Amino acid sequence: MSRRWIAGAATTLALFTVMATLPAAADSASHDAMHYASGDYHTHTAGLFVGGASDDLGKREGFALGLEYEYRFDRRFGIGFMLEHTYGEMDTWVYVMPLAYHIGRWKLYAAPGVEDGHHGAENMLRVGFEYGIHVNKWEISPQIDLDVVERERDVFVIGLTFARGFDF
Repeated sequence: MSRRWIAGAATTLALFTVMATLPAAADSASHDAMHYASGDYHTHTAGLFVGGASDDLGKREGFALGLEYEYRFDRRFGIGFMLEHTYGEMDTWVYVMPLAYHIGRWKLYAAPGVEDGHHGAENMLRVGFEYGIHVNKWEISPQIDLDVVERERDVFVIGLTFARGFDF
C-alpha cells in the first residue's frame, strides 16, 4: 500500500461518503444546522472504524479495523478509547485513549497509548482529525491519523468511522 494507494483510497472514500450521504444529508440539513447551533450532542458515541495504514516509507501496510467509543463532557470536550487491529504486513494492535476537541462537525484529538506488534508493546501517540457527516442518529466520519510510535517509523492511518450517538 504505497502513498499513492493511500491518497487514492482516501479520495475514493471521501467521494463515496459524500455521494452516499447526499440524499439523506439534504433531508436533514436543516436539522443538522439546528443541532449544531443549539449545541446539542450525544453524550456517548460508539463506532466501527474501517481503513488502511502505512508506515512513513510505504514499506509496511495493512487493512485496519477498529472499535471506538467517546464520552462527551460537554459540546467541546470528550474522552474515549480506540481499539484497532491492522492486518497484513503490519499486523499490530493499537490501544489508545483519545482526548478530543470538537469544533462543529470537526473533531481533533491526541491519543496516548500502546502499539502491540512484532516488536512487542511500544508507547505511541496518535494525533488525528475527522469530519462528522450526520444522517439522522448516525455519523459517518472520514478520519486521518498519524501514529508516532516509540522506536518505529511513523504510521499514517486513513479511513471511515461509522458511529451511533446515544444518551442514557
